[in-house]
Parts: sequence; structure tokens; C-alpha cells
Amino acid sequence: MVALAALAANTSAKTPDLSGPKSFHHFPVYWAGTEIAGMPLEDISEGNGFTFFYGDCELNGTDHPSCAPPVQIQVGSTCTRWASELNKVKDLVPFRGAKAIWHPGIPLEGGGEDEAGPLEIFTGRVTVAIFVEPYELKESYGLQSPKKVAFAVARGLRTIHQSKPQPLPPPVAGSLTGRLACQKKTAKKFH
Repeated sequence: MVALAALAANTSAKTPDLSGPKSFHHFPVYWAGTEIAGMPLEDISEGNGFTFFYGDCELNGTDHPSCAPPVQIQVGSTCTRWASELNKVKDLVPFRGAKAIWHPGIPLEGGGEDEAGPLEIFTGRVTVAIFVEPYELKESYGLQSPKKVAFAVARGLRTIHQSKPQPLPPPVAGSLTGRLACQKKTAKKFH
């Protein structure tokens, strides 16, 4: 919530500081550059990985105003998020050398979706999840198809050190099904 409020307040600021993602070396950090589909990179948060926030949003609500940016790219290790944890591996499709799956979103009562996606991409030892917020996408940027936007973002993915997209590495053997030692350790911790 705090990050989203800061994001909304920071809409006219310059490009966020990239030193954190650039100095991180535990796994490749993927992003889509400083702008995607007319939406500037507004903020970056760091935790178990990195989240890149694109586009601005209007704060809504009276007691605890909040908003969701139109696009978020979450990048983390396959040690904490892998394909078989949330998906059927047989439903994955090839994408730029990696594997991917699109989730249709969270339906709202009365129609529509609260959030579309994520589009999850499994590459090397990294999971990239692209979330799209349909309302802000449409209201602020006039874009109608969250799925098209998510795939456009995914086609622009590159590591923080690359100037343009390159083919993505295939998932590390065993990483899709949770067979890596770090994944077993994570699963044991939470089950």
C-alpha cells in the first residue's frame, strides 16, 4: 500500500534509481526498459526480487486511498516461485526460448476483472510475473486488452544489463516441477 501511494505521488519524477537491480547478481533481473506502451517506469521495489511499476494511477478511497499501477513486472528466483506450484506444467507454452502461461485474471462480481494475469515466464532460474490492471490501463492509457499488453511487455523483456531483448534461456532442468534443492527447501518450509 505504501509503495503504491508513493508511486501515485511520484508520477512526475524522473526514472527511478536502477543501481539496486544493476548491482544485484544472485540471478538475472528482467525489465522492459524505461517505458512500455506509453507508460513510464515509475518505481522499483526490492524484496526477495524486484518489482518494476509502469504507469501512474489515481488514488481512490477515502479512509485508506490506494491504486494499482497499470503494469507490474515481478522478478524472482525459481527457488520461491515455480511452474508446478501454481500451474499445470502441460499448459506451459514456448515463449522466446523460455516457457510461459497466461492466467485470465480475477473476475469481479457484475463482470470484468480486477487484475489480468499474471503472464508468468519461467526462464533459467528466474520467474517473471507480469500483472496488468485493466481499469487503469483503459482509463489512463486507452488500452483495452490486458493480455495483449502483457505479451507486448514480455516481448520487450531483457536483463537490466541489456539494451534490447535477446532470446530467453530455457528453464533449468527440474525447475518447472520443483525438483531443485532450493525449491524442496522452500516447499518444506511452507508445508
